[in-house]
Amino acid sequence: MKNKLLILLIVVVTAGAAWFWLRPEPVAKAGGPGYEFAMVERKNVQNLVSATGTLAAREIVEVGTQVSGTIQKVLVDFNDTVEEGQLISLIDTSVLDAQVKSSEADLLRAEAQLKKATIDLDRFKPVHERGFLSDNDFVTYEIAVQIAEAGVLSAEAALDRSRRNRQFAEIRAPISGVVIDRNVEPGQTVAASLNTPRLFTIARDLSEMEIQANVDESDIGQIVVGQGVKFTVAAYPDDSFSGTVDAIHLQPEVIQNVVNYTVVVETRNPTGKLLPGMTATVDFIVAAVDDALTLPAAAFNLKLNEAMIAVLQERRAQRTAQAGGAGGEGARMSGGPPGVGSGGTGGAANRRDMAMLWFLKDGKLDFMPVRRGVSDGVSTEALPLRDAVIEEGMTFITKVNNATALAPGGATSQGGPPSGLRRLGF
Repeated sequence: MKNKLLILLIVVVTAGAAWFWLRPEPVAKAGGPGYEFAMVERKNVQNLVSATGTLAAREIVEVGTQVSGTIQKVLVDFNDTVEEGQLISLIDTSVLDAQVKSSEADLLRAEAQLKKATIDLDRFKPVHERGFLSDNDFVTYEIAVQIAEAGVLSAEAALDRSRRNRQFAEIRAPISGVVIDRNVEPGQTVAASLNTPRLFTIARDLSEMEIQANVDESDIGQIVVGQGVKFTVAAYPDDSFSGTVDAIHLQPEVIQNVVNYTVVVETRNPTGKLLPGMTATVDFIVAAVDDALTLPAAAFNLKLNEAMIAVLQERRAQRTAQAGGAGGEGARMSGGPPGVGSGGTGGAANRRDMAMLWFLKDGKLDFMPVRRGVSDGVSTEALPLRDAVIEEGMTFITKVNNATALAPGGATSQGGPPSGLRRLGF
């Protein structure tokens, strides 16, 4: 007997639980279908264009060598701070010193030859003047002097070149900054005959950095120089950094069959958190408004049901009657719901931004013409048209829970009424 009562109790509890979870949701009284609502809230809204890019120093110099040889000393390491002109590496100078001595000897030899040629010219000049030496014979002494002078100039140039090469063996920092890369070790041989080897990379100032972001061609039209930017890096996901658009490169780059343009963003790095090479997720601030009256984006794109269609038809009939007549010419002149016709604020608004917000007034459906403001994809600024008033705390419909709702929605992708309702004048 107890087992039967226990089984009966279990069946009753199971049935009750099933009813509780599967019971139908209560529906609103207006027109039959149920609605979901949202309240008007004040928020700061930003319309953003997102992209990714790589952080880099504003000015980077790659330090190489113009002479070949064996690295004798490396005087700096990664992250060292250097001053302009500071010695950072030294190439073995034994061969270069020998070249300097050889060039000095060549210069002495050329100067001696010039001296001898000058003495010969001075000795035979009086002989030529007295007629004991022909012009043809005398000119050879003059030519010898000129050749000797040219030899001296050539030897001087060779000596300057040798001394300059000797100076190139001393690798010095071309700018003041931080060593961010070092590609050389003592004892390593470098050859500068074909391509200049890169020994060091120096960034001028890591407190000033830039991001080179790839922006899709569909968004590049919204980017302008001087525009504000927010970005984050994976190393500090909870921190938000700011910057400014500095330049837009005109040379396109095709990435996975998509045309992209490089946008350079400059940013400050006073704390040193940002490092070269970090990947930044960039948000370009296209438009922003503070303390805006907002609703979820769904409220501007409702799928209308039959009750809403009936309200639109009734409102259309009222306007036709007020316009005086049979043809409804005045209604057609007004061009839409109240507040959306020409001659008011709505007439100046772009039709792409216009929509209707639906609400319940005394248990009955009604609508309000508005213009979409700035949107971040989740919340949209609601701008009333003509005499409409939107206040914080007002409630509007965001979803129609009815399978017979009219597609494609209460507003087209362009922001106006659905094509099926245009014949009604909305």
